[in-house]
Amino acid sequence: MLLHRLCALVLLPLALLLGGVAPTSPAPPAVAAPLEARPNVVVVMVDDMAATDLRWMPRIRRVIGARGVTFADGISPNPMCCPARAAFLTGEESHNNGVWSNTQPNGGYAALDGDPRLPEWLQEVGYRTAFFGKHLNGFKAEQAASEPGWDVLDALVRGVYSYRNFTTWNDGDPVDVRRGYVTDHLSDAARRTVRRFSRQDADAPFFLWISHVGPHNARTTRCDPGCWDPPIPAARDRGDLAGVRSPTRKLPSFNRANGEDAPPFLRGLERSSRRSIDTLHQRRVETLRSVDRSVVHLVRTLRRTDELDDTVLVFTSDNGYLLGQYRYVGKRLPYEDAVRVPLLVRGPGVPAGREVTGTATTADLSATVVDLAGARPPAPLDGTSLVPAFADGVTSRESALVQTGASIQGEGDGEVGQEPGLRGWLYRGYRDERWTYVRYPDPAGPDTPAFEELFDRQQDPFELENLASSARHADTLAELRSRARRLEGCSGSSCHPVWGPVPSPTG
Repeated sequence: MLLHRLCALVLLPLALLLGGVAPTSPAPPAVAAPLEARPNVVVVMVDDMAATDLRWMPRIRRVIGARGVTFADGISPNPMCCPARAAFLTGEESHNNGVWSNTQPNGGYAALDGDPRLPEWLQEVGYRTAFFGKHLNGFKAEQAASEPGWDVLDALVRGVYSYRNFTTWNDGDPVDVRRGYVTDHLSDAARRTVRRFSRQDADAPFFLWISHVGPHNARTTRCDPGCWDPPIPAARDRGDLAGVRSPTRKLPSFNRANGEDAPPFLRGLERSSRRSIDTLHQRRVETLRSVDRSVVHLVRTLRRTDELDDTVLVFTSDNGYLLGQYRYVGKRLPYEDAVRVPLLVRGPGVPAGREVTGTATTADLSATVVDLAGARPPAPLDGTSLVPAFADGVTSRESALVQTGASIQGEGDGEVGQEPGLRGWLYRGYRDERWTYVRYPDPAGPDTPAFEELFDRQQDPFELENLASSARHADTLAELRSRARRLEGCSGSSCHPVWGPVPSPTG
């Protein structure tokens, strides 16, 4: 396989190093590379992993990070499971693909619009496509039966969060698993597909999206449907990290009381139990150990099938996670520990051991796959390709729209401080490498002043001081309000504009 494609692949790394497609355009080059010269693309995505959790995954750091690039500011601008996956699947921001949150009426799989999606664009240019694991929230067998774009579809359709008692779609011949561990099952299925694709056609590249459940909280049958437990590690990993304490306990934001300068739904929260936070952290990082091993097994399979040198391999998470910061446990908030995600890439034309600065979003990852494959979406994507950043060492994106929709109380993922009664946006705002600005619409109506937050993360990296009422920052606030409003209706390249300088604080 490798010798067969080597001559064609010589041209691809050169194109990547020269910058590839213009960063603001998701369209393919005027003359696309021959099919046999385009790389396989494998995306491994985990669920609810904070960027700082990468320290517990030495194998992934070794086989992807050390042999490729690590994005220093990878973010999930809508830090919830379903919106993040929808952004990757469509290349669109939440306000364009319809998925604002995890649950109806403005979230879940049912809210996703019917436009063609990433796997369909890849099939149109000759790629074979496969999906394994957790799809969008609310994705069940009836949705799998009509899901377009996948040559192989092995999504979880029952027991998504149970870890050991689940059903996968298996291309319409569902498989009930009663004893096996979900990470191992998905890993084995993905590696079988790599071997099958490699045997079937030496010239046709493939795209795999492997979507693991860990380290998401577990849902069991021990109590009502709103009950969540800590994640369940594989048997060989359970207790392996006993005594490990959560690093969030050392942060100045841990158990910080939320006063009048915090969003209303965060005020009055009780202090997080250090013991429960440590237990949850331990179970989370133990659960990630099986994912860490699975990526090594995947790399070995790619190598043994002579596909590794032809494959761009990506590791990321759908969103980050907070463990007691601001007395909150969960994601969805616009704060850094929820927004930041790991993002590592290796493959042909990707320099080894490089850290890439600048912001990279979930929608950008979709645009990057399109760029690598020479695919042709019907309209410009909201993301911008990261391919030029492999060579440049910096992304072209200056800012991102941060936003998330409100969820019905009791329908979250075991989070505290959920907002009651809201049905629209929980917040919308602007984030760049220094500033975070967020506006929370008031449920009382449009005539009620909205609550705002403004953080200077350069001076205040833990986001402890809300500057929205600071007279010194009035000009800064006005400018970021204006930028946020522009981004709220963005599409295509207007979702990643080039801005002028932000006004500096006065006085």
